[in-house]
Amino acid sequence: MKKKLLDLLAKKRGIVDRMRQADAAGDQTAFDAALAENTAVDAEIARVKAIMEAEENVPAEPEGVPTSGTDPPAAEPVNSRECVHAFAECIRAQARGQRAAFETNADVLRRAMAAENAGAMTEGVEADGGLLVPQDIQTRINELRRSLVPLSDLFAVENVSFLSGSRVVDTAPNKGFTKIDEMAEIPQDDKPAFRKIAYNVEDYALILPVSNDLLRDTDEALLAYISRWLAKKQIITENNLLVTKLAALDTGAAAATETDVVKVLKTALNKTLDPAISATAHFVTNQDGFNALDQLVDGNKRPLLQPDPTGSTGKLLFGRGITVVSNGILKTATSKAPIYCGDFTQYATLFRRQPLEIASTDIGGNAWKTNSTEVRAITRLDAQVFDSEAAAAVSLTIA
Repeated sequence: MKKKLLDLLAKKRGIVDRMRQADAAGDQTAFDAALAENTAVDAEIARVKAIMEAEENVPAEPEGVPTSGTDPPAAEPVNSRECVHAFAECIRAQARGQRAAFETNADVLRRAMAAENAGAMTEGVEADGGLLVPQDIQTRINELRRSLVPLSDLFAVENVSFLSGSRVVDTAPNKGFTKIDEMAEIPQDDKPAFRKIAYNVEDYALILPVSNDLLRDTDEALLAYISRWLAKKQIITENNLLVTKLAALDTGAAAATETDVVKVLKTALNKTLDPAISATAHFVTNQDGFNALDQLVDGNKRPLLQPDPTGSTGKLLFGRGITVVSNGILKTATSKAPIYCGDFTQYATLFRRQPLEIASTDIGGNAWKTNSTEVRAITRLDAQVFDSEAAAAVSLTIA
C-alpha cells in the first residue's frame, strides 16, 4: 500500500503542476479538467491512507506465529558502506547489461533512499533507466564542490520537486504611517505590490568516459573518480548559469579605470545599493579584475585588499569578501573586467531539482570503439533574478 500511496502522491504532484500551468495560461477548460482529476486522486489517496491506518491498528501476531499478510518484513537499515557498494555495482551491472545484478543492487538503493526520505515523497531509484544518486554519494560530490569555489554559495539556492513553478515577491514599501487628526478618515496609502517570478528547470547532461580497468577497481576508486568529475562539471554548469544572471547587470555598469576604481566602487556601495544591501554586500570579479585590484595601494602605500583568512581568496575589499571566478567563465570583454557587488542571495535564486541522475553503458556512444564504459549524468537547474536592485556592476578598464 505504501508503494501505491507514493504513486498517487506523484500523480497528484503532476496534476497540481498542470493546474498551475493552466492558471498561468488562463485556460479555464484545462484547469477544470485537472481540478476534477485532482479531486478523484484525493479520494483515492484518502482511501489508501485509511487502509494503511487500519493496518497499523491490527494487533501484532504472537512471536513464532506466521503472519497472514503478504507484505515482507521490514528490511534492515542500509549502512553507508553497503549503499556505496550497491551504487558502484549498479553502474557496473548496467554497463554490462546484467539486469538481474542491477535490480538486486538497485533494491538496496531503494531501501537506502526510502530511509533517507522517510515520511516524504520520493520518485524511487530508477528514472529513465538511470539511478538517482543516494545521499552518501551526493555528500561526497558536495564536499568536492566546496573546494572548487561554487558561485552558488553566494546566491540563494532552492531545491524544488517540480519542473516548473513560480514564487511571489513583494515590492518593498517606501512610505511609513500617515499622520491623521482625531476622528479623521485614514487615507489609503501605498498598497503592497506583488510580482510573480516563474522558474523552469532544464536538463543539463554530460558523458563521462570510465576505463574498464577502473570499472573493475575498488568501489572507492570508482566513486572517487566519478564524484570528482561530477563535482567539477556541476560547478562549471551552475557557475555559467549564475554568470548569465550577473551579466544582466552589465547594461547599467559604471565605468572605471585603475586610477578611479576605488571611487567608483565606493559610490556603488554607498549610493547605488540600498544601505541594508550594502551592509551585507560581497564582491565577485574574474582573474583580470582581481589582479588589477590586488595591485592597488592606498595613500599610505598599503594594499587596497586586506587579509581575510576565512574567505576563498583570503582578501577583503572595503571590509567585504571578494570571490574570483575564472576568466574562462566570467570573461573580460575588450579589456574591460567585470566587477559585481551586492547581496547576491537577494539578487537571484538557483533552482535545483534533485537528485542527480546517473546511467552507464559499454555499448552506446564511443564506448564500443574505445573498450570503455560511458557514464551519463543529468542535473536539472534554473536561475532567476528576484531583486535587480540588490546588486550593481562596475566595468574596469585594464591595461
